[in-house]
Amino acid sequence: MNLYLVRHPRPDGVQGVCYGRQDVRIAADALAHSLASVRAHLDTRTLAQADFFSSPATRCVQLASALAAPREPLLADALLEMNFGSWEGLKWDDVPRDQLDAWAEDVWAYRPGGAESAAMVAQRWLHWLGRLAGSGIDTAVVVTHAGVIRVAKRCCGALSAATFAMAEIPYGSVHRIEMTAARVPA
Repeated sequence: MNLYLVRHPRPDGVQGVCYGRQDVRIAADALAHSLASVRAHLDTRTLAQADFFSSPATRCVQLASALAAPREPLLADALLEMNFGSWEGLKWDDVPRDQLDAWAEDVWAYRPGGAESAAMVAQRWLHWLGRLAGSGIDTAVVVTHAGVIRVAKRCCGALSAATFAMAEIPYGSVHRIEMTAARVPA
């Protein structure tokens, strides 16, 4: 199965904030920029024939809807960003330093803000992916978040444990992966 993982457009007014699962808005120019970027990276046949999925976050749904038009993307909670718990809405500078250090020491298993670890995101990603694989879908465009994309790439072996946390996932970027043997990494 070919998956095109797409990061949502740049949110408006959240510079320096841990916004994770918060439903933040995007400016029209950010949507237009991401739409043009994604269309430049996906051929017209893929855009016409792929199935479209999206995180329920508005910043994802807006881009997925524009890409899929006149069809509608299917929404999946499994595609939501990592839940940052008590960190949600805080400026990164206001997150206690000892908690940030603990996360940096074990990016895969630590639960930022007491909520969800990357390993937990991997479990929900793989569960969703298993259902998708069982549906017979050959190609899908999935509009989601940087954390989910990093986890997906780690689960298929495209990122190592050493590179996972710092992998660059720009807004509006497209990441093609073939899901033939995905698993939760150790």
